Amino acid sequence: MMREAIRQHLINQIPEIKGCFEPHAATAKTQKPYLIIRQGMDTEETPWTGFRRIIEVWPYVSRTTFINVDTLAEKVIRALDGQLLTTQAGEVFTCHYLGTAGDDFVDEDWDAITRGLRFAVMALQPVTVPETVADDPWLDKLALWTANVMGVDWTIYRNFWPLGYKRPAVMWRITNIEVREKGTAMFEVRKRFTGHILGRTPNEQIAGVMTILQEMGNAIKIPLDTMSRKYMTISNMASNMQQDAITAGQISLILARNTNRPAEDAPLIMGVHNSGFIND
Repeated sequence: MMREAIRQHLINQIPEIKGCFEPHAATAKTQKPYLIIRQGMDTEETPWTGFRRIIEVWPYVSRTTFINVDTLAEKVIRALDGQLLTTQAGEVFTCHYLGTAGDDFVDEDWDAITRGLRFAVMALQPVTVPETVADDPWLDKLALWTANVMGVDWTIYRNFWPLGYKRPAVMWRITNIEVREKGTAMFEVRKRFTGHILGRTPNEQIAGVMTILQEMGNAIKIPLDTMSRKYMTISNMASNMQQDAITAGQISLILARNTNRPAEDAPLIMGVHNSGFIND
């Protein structure tokens, strides 16, 4: 279903191709230019990205010059990279361009020249289904705060990229929890979060990262429970724009708050005695 959606999308977006085929369907007599689609194996990535499937697209042109391959390859990349595609079953997915699948290739038997283009389809299915993900009120409030900051055009996800995730989007996940002693009556809970910001364009993606960082710098704290005036303090913010938005995430930060310990039970005082004198 997914491969058929890619095939039909390429046919619609690149009208000059004579067809888009699986490897066994094309022959030496197939009219050029055309595309070949090959599907690789699924690999388990991470609990938040789900499974990844590799798709290769090979643009075949007449045996003339590789400039013609370059032109067709660029059109394939523009047609697929970062674009939302939908299967006949209504499942939505996105292809990400990974680079070439090797050197340029001369197919002498078919009198053609070609180059492989590799794409990855992420979040084919969640490794952890939503019902098994423990609710975390800190994560919920961080997601709500982000939604208010980013606006209605952005979709906010928690813990993992779901099947059919949309762009632009932000996904937050907890990467570490630490408890620090603050004396006999108090302790500090610190949770590290990673933020994945995924835009429809590189500029939108960078702008999304900058918006979150700036707003967090202004906010200093994020409400946890406004009725009881509980807040989470923001600290240790860091960003790496070069990190992959899907797999690694560009933002790292810590949310922390102090918590009072429950008072320990103590025996009641049965009586008080004194001698009536106070010594200096």
